[in-house]
Amino acid sequence: MIEQLFGGSNETINILGGIGFFAVVIITVYVMWVYIRKIKSEKSEGKLADENWDGIGEYKNDLPTGWAVVTILLIIWAGWYYLIGYPVNSYSQIGEWNQENNEYKAKFQSTWENADTATLTSMGESVFLAKCAPCHGLTADGMDGKAQNLTDPMYQYYGVEGIVAAIQAGKKGMIGEMPSFIKEGTMTDIQYKAVATYILSLGKQGGN
Repeated sequence: MIEQLFGGSNETINILGGIGFFAVVIITVYVMWVYIRKIKSEKSEGKLADENWDGIGEYKNDLPTGWAVVTILLIIWAGWYYLIGYPVNSYSQIGEWNQENNEYKAKFQSTWENADTATLTSMGESVFLAKCAPCHGLTADGMDGKAQNLTDPMYQYYGVEGIVAAIQAGKKGMIGEMPSFIKEGTMTDIQYKAVATYILSLGKQGGN
């Protein structure tokens, strides 16, 4: 839509927006300079208002033309900026990142959705070291009680689904609070499953 209206790309829209912004700034500075000079060099004139405050009154002067022009230009530029230059459904860096991130997640999910246990365990270890180790420690032992000891064989009773649910939902307890990773949106379903598989493998090692 934007390109049809202006015959240009998003870069053109950026340039037009920048030109409009700097034009308004320059005009505003010029108008301020003109009226500041008038304040310094000319005496006040016009009809005083009937009201006064401790002997201080104000003149019934019309709105200065320069200020009116700047206000109108600012309204026009703001309307163009929000309605045409950068509509909600237009390009944004955040939108581009979200789109690329979602595409990567979908590709990653389809590539590894049928991964075997060994692959998931290896993958889960990598994700664990990046996401979980800062609290649970490199060996997942909880770092002397600072977090849950994930090598405890009791986690075998949770199973993959139970551990995934705990990771996604987060947890509050006496040791500390584990944030909800699902709110971050940085992990795929396969990565959740991989971490859970890796944690289960730690319990099996501890049980042996």
